[in-house]
Amino acid sequence: MISSTEPLCVHCEQRPSATELDLCSVCHAVKSIRVLYLRRRGWTPEWELHLRRLAARAKLRLPLFPREPSAD
Repeated sequence: MISSTEPLCVHCEQRPSATELDLCSVCHAVKSIRVLYLRRRGWTPEWELHLRRLAARAKLRLPLFPREPSAD
């Protein structure tokens, strides 16, 4: 059983993360998935947090970028 404190795989969210990319061993074994989560140049902790916030909003089916009131 997975404890609630173990971070889950960022891709399948079903198994505990097992690699430096926060993927489980099953997802990490698939090259196309690994490439998707490779950290690129300029990938900062702030950017990672931003992406995780967007993913959390998407899971809740909330708008990713709330509309700002128009200045009309």
